[in-house]
Amino acid sequence: MKIATYNLWDSPAGMPRRFWQQVTEIRRTEADILCLQECGNREIHEQLARQCGYSHAHFHEKAGLSILSRAPFLHAEDFDGFTLVSVQKERNILCVVNVHLPWDSVLRRERIAVHIMDQISREKSDYTLLAGDFNSSADSSVHRFLLNQQSLAGREAFYFDLAEAYAETKGTVPDATLDFRKNPRWGRIDPPNTLETNQRCDWIMLQNAYPAPLPKLEYCTLFGTEKDAETGLCPSDHYGVAAELTF
Repeated sequence: MKIATYNLWDSPAGMPRRFWQQVTEIRRTEADILCLQECGNREIHEQLARQCGYSHAHFHEKAGLSILSRAPFLHAEDFDGFTLVSVQKERNILCVVNVHLPWDSVLRRERIAVHIMDQISREKSDYTLLAGDFNSSADSSVHRFLLNQQSLAGREAFYFDLAEAYAETKGTVPDATLDFRKNPRWGRIDPPNTLETNQRCDWIMLQNAYPAPLPKLEYCTLFGTEKDAETGLCPSDHYGVAAELTF
């Protein structure tokens, strides 16, 4: 199963050509399930589903969260900062959560992360995946919480970070998804950013479903990193993350 996450950058910069850059990148992922953040409105959501060939789509209008799927949804529900759906993939029921945590409050990020765990605990599924823009660094409280390295509000979680896991098998480190130096938003649309450090804030996480067998991680990679000759921009100010799991 292929899953991808992509923050689309809800901005008029480079539009409408940048929209078609995004369509091209999304098609290349060939994702079975795609989690999108900053999807500006329902029209964009529906056009992306149509242009990228997804027959099943769910839109959380208030949060700008879009989930596109090749399989029908068994269940879909919206919450503050995330959308939760379930789909059946072969013999497995998958719970997939599309996440967009607030950039400006660690307290709210932590509260929503705990809320996500509470909601997941009510779901009946074989495997659970979190995907999205967590607006948190890889050494943040939210990341440590999800990796079972600390608790939050008396709760625990136990997830694997797919980019981290795949990079370790290759003897490398995961690349930043929010790159203030190389992404041309900074310097072309906004002033150069010389203070914020590059962040890997877009993650795909798989819950440890022990004693169920672990799937095989085939790859985890970035997409949407190329600049367009006409706009001078990448498709978004974030790079997307795509992964394939064999269950």
